[in-house]
Amino acid sequence: MKRFEDHVPPLPGHPVRTDKIAGARPSVLSRVSGPFTLAALLGLAALAGAVFLPRYLLAWDLGTAKPPADYAAAVNNIRTALLQGVGGLVLLIGAYLTWRQLQLSRHGQATESFSSAIAHLGDSSVDVRLGGIYALERISRSSTTDRRVIGEILAAFIGNRARDPQRDIQHACHATTAPDSAINLSLRAPDIHAALTVLGRRDPVRNQVLRLDRMVLPKANLASARLHDVDLHFSDLAEASLVGTDLTRADLTGVRLAGAILVDAVLYQADLRDAVLTRAIAEGVDLRGTDLTKAELRNANLRGARLDYGDLRGATLTGAVLTGASLKHVVFDETTVWPDGFDFSHLRPVRRRSLSPIRPRTYEEFAVQAAIAENDPPAK
Repeated sequence: MKRFEDHVPPLPGHPVRTDKIAGARPSVLSRVSGPFTLAALLGLAALAGAVFLPRYLLAWDLGTAKPPADYAAAVNNIRTALLQGVGGLVLLIGAYLTWRQLQLSRHGQATESFSSAIAHLGDSSVDVRLGGIYALERISRSSTTDRRVIGEILAAFIGNRARDPQRDIQHACHATTAPDSAINLSLRAPDIHAALTVLGRRDPVRNQVLRLDRMVLPKANLASARLHDVDLHFSDLAEASLVGTDLTRADLTGVRLAGAILVDAVLYQADLRDAVLTRAIAEGVDLRGTDLTKAELRNANLRGARLDYGDLRGATLTGAVLTGASLKHVVFDETTVWPDGFDFSHLRPVRRRSLSPIRPRTYEEFAVQAAIAENDPPAK
C-alpha cells in the first residue's frame, strides 16, 4: 500500500531533499540571538548613562544656581533613580525574551505534531491513521492558520481512498456494484468515516470549497455535518444518513442519493441537476432556490419540504409524497412529471424572464482529462 506522501510526486528535475530542507530551517538560537544582542546593548548603554550622566543632569538642573552643600548625595540620588529605571527596563526585556521563547517553543511543538500527524495518515494500520486524523482535528482547533490546509489534506486523504475518477452522469442511475457497498461506512472504512466526521464538525473556512467529487461513499453517516459549498458532484451517497446536514450551496450535480435520509437537511441553493433521489426520505428538507432540473424524485418522501423558488423543469416526481410541502414560486414546465392525482393548477409558475440566470455549465467541464504522455526529450 502506498503511503499518503507517495501520492504527491516531486516536480520533474527537482528531487526532494529532506535533509537540506531540515538543514535550511533557522535554529532557535539564531532567532533569539538578534533580540538578545539588542537588549544587551541597550542595557549597557543604560548602565553607562546611569554612571556618567548624573553629574551632567545635576548641573543642567541647577543652571547658574549655587551647588548644594551635599553635592555627592545629590549625584547618588540621581544615579539611584536611573539605576531603578534600568532595572525596570531589564525586567521588561527579560519578560519579552521569555514570551518570545515560549512562542518559538510552542510553534516548534505544533510543527512537530503536524508533521507526525501527516506521517500517520500514510501508515498501514487503521488505528494509526485514526490517530493522525484526530490529531489534525486538534491542531485545526488550536491553530486557525492551519485550518484551511488541514481541510484540504483530509479531503485529499478521502479522495485517494474513495474516489472513482471514471464516474460520470450515467453512474448516478445505477447502484454501486462493490461487494462491500452494503456495509456501513463506519465499519467498512473507519478512517474515511472519521475524516468525513472531522470535516463535518469543523468550523467552516471562508471561501473554501472542499473537493469531494466522484466519491463512492454509500451508507455514509454525515448527520449534522456542516459542509457549506462542498463539491460532491457525481458522488455515490446512496442510503447515506444526512439528517440535519447543512449542504448550503453544495454542488450535488449528478449525485446518487437513492434511499438517503435527508430529514431536516439544508440544501439551500444547492445544485442538484440530474441527481437521483429515488426513495429518499426528505421530510422537512430545505430545498429553497435549489436547481432540481432533470432530477429523479420517484417515490421520494417530501412531506413538509420547502421547495420555494426551486427549479423543477424536467424533474420526475412520480409517486413522491408532497403533503404539506411548500411550492411557492417554483419553476416548472410541461416536462415536469408530477405525482398521480397531484393538482398543480394552483401553482403559479415563475416567468422565465423573472428568473435569476442559472450559471451555464456543461458536463464537459467535469470530464476527466486523460493524462498526455510527454514524448519530448528531457532538456539538458
